[in-house]
Amino acid sequence: MAEVMWTLNRHVLALATLLLCGVAYPQGQKVGHIDRGQLILQMPERAAAVTKMEAFAKTQEARLKAMADEYKAKRATAEAPPTGLSKTERDVMLRELQDLEQRIMSAQEKAEEDMAKMEQELLLPVVQKANEAIRTVATEQQFTYVIDSSVGLLMIHHGTDLMAAVKAKLGIK
Repeated sequence: MAEVMWTLNRHVLALATLLLCGVAYPQGQKVGHIDRGQLILQMPERAAAVTKMEAFAKTQEARLKAMADEYKAKRATAEAPPTGLSKTERDVMLRELQDLEQRIMSAQEKAEEDMAKMEQELLLPVVQKANEAIRTVATEQQFTYVIDSSVGLLMIHHGTDLMAAVKAKLGIK
């Protein structure tokens, strides 16, 4: 995904440079622009994906909180051990505490990885759908170039804003 965005940003930058320098811009070519980020924010599929990610995040947080509560309880016991505990028993208790701490850190890392993977899986189709709608509208309306104004490279504003047409194509009001 990052690779695609980098390639897209390079192409947009190259196009913007050509347009700003006035190099090879024959008459008859149509230039349009769209804030793709804003379009994606308005898509219902994105809202559904965010809802799923939030629900997943809450379950992960609850799991990690339960582990943290267990850690706190064991730590309190280890810091104020009952009398009559041998050094070996205390060492075992401290090792268990360290093991639990390692499991918590591993669980946090895994939760972050799972969340990133889920975000990728849920949002990639949304981005692809937006890109396809932009391509379709650009083709239907015979645009030669479409600049993504959400990347901040839109320096001139002579092109046509395709937001309304793409939203209509996606059925977004």
